[in-house]
Amino acid sequence: MRIAAIADVHGNALALEAVIAHIQASSVDLVVNLGDLVSGPFDPARSADMQIALDCPTVAGNHERQLLAGDTGFSDAFARPRLTDAHFQWIAGLPATLELADGEVFACHGSPAGGDLEYLLEDVSSGRPMLDRQEAILPRLAGIGRARVVLCGHTHIPRIATSGGVLIVNPGSVGMPGYRDTSPVPHVMEAGTPHARYAIVEKLAGGWAAELRAVPYDFEAAARQAEQAGRDAVAYSVSTGRMPPA
Repeated sequence: MRIAAIADVHGNALALEAVIAHIQASSVDLVVNLGDLVSGPFDPARSADMQIALDCPTVAGNHERQLLAGDTGFSDAFARPRLTDAHFQWIAGLPATLELADGEVFACHGSPAGGDLEYLLEDVSSGRPMLDRQEAILPRLAGIGRARVVLCGHTHIPRIATSGGVLIVNPGSVGMPGYRDTSPVPHVMEAGTPHARYAIVEKLAGGWAAELRAVPYDFEAAARQAEQAGRDAVAYSVSTGRMPPA
């Protein structure tokens, strides 16, 4: 069993196109999409069409919830008028979590116990992400049943870790390699390169293996889309994998 995990496309159809092509050359059995699908200053409608066409297990992230609730944050406000009724019907039908591979794999956006806004693996109290302590991560895994693998997104930081014997994989963001946020404290997330990210998890005789992948694409074209939408910081991030100085 080989599963490709994608997350945090954020409407970046150019990045998604490159990742889909890379996955199709990788002989996977299943693709799973971990949410934050279309909200971003790129091409929400085309990215939605591409993700619907994948016809793969997909969970809703915080931005899907915010889209449906009428949130006025820039990314959601940019995407909302560009989406069709069919796109919204698809989004409204997405679950918050999924169990895959006969319950051995649990998929969520944030954390299993804390919902779509909780960072599962990261401590951002310093203003930048660090791998959190085992005793902090373990309670966030409550509710995964007998899963041996947890797939999560939300932080945009590619990472593989274990806690309590569970393999935890965040594939990173397909379409937005960095952002700033103020909750729970002001912090910055940076993948460090502009590549489109995804991950492969594979069940072997001895257990589950994981691999993080970084895919090149036309970063500058995506950056121009962000610039045209008035999001210069996102354009910088898409071009460099880092956030501009505050």
